[in-house]
Amino acid sequence: MDYPSIDDCVRFHGHLCGGVTLGYVMAKFAMEQISAGKEDALYCICEFQNCMTDAVQMVTGCTAGKGNLAVRPIGKRALTLIRKDTGKGVRVTAEFQFPSDVPKSESAMSVFEQAPETFCRAEEVTIPVPQKAASEYGYCPVCNEEYNTRVGVKVGETLMCPDCAARTQGDRR
Repeated sequence: MDYPSIDDCVRFHGHLCGGVTLGYVMAKFAMEQISAGKEDALYCICEFQNCMTDAVQMVTGCTAGKGNLAVRPIGKRALTLIRKDTGKGVRVTAEFQFPSDVPKSESAMSVFEQAPETFCRAEEVTIPVPQKAASEYGYCPVCNEEYNTRVGVKVGETLMCPDCAARTQGDRR
């Protein structure tokens, strides 16, 4: 399969770090487990919100803008990747200890010194892939900003954007 290089991921992310290299290896490992390429219809859930996510986007082609990347920021080194055409999915976790006694760039690259199978675990999963919701835009009667009315919240008889609804109901976002 044709993957971007780690250098491509570093350029996209902005610097070399352990998160980018680990995310790169985990994403490639997940793609191989489900025999997927970037051209396949995929859905990805990252259980981390850090540097690893940038590499996952580059390798899988899943992005928040396309609606096929979800981030569950629960701090786990885990990602779930699903092929929409077959429903075949895999959850990949990683247990990797970066060396602390070497410069950060060497430490980041140490992830390539071992086969992914030695620190990545894959578990087959079957989960429903959320459908991308259609957008219907309107203006909030409180703030007058345009928003997707499908995520609007009714307060009394008034449909308003989630922020105004929260403020109206006492949540000070």
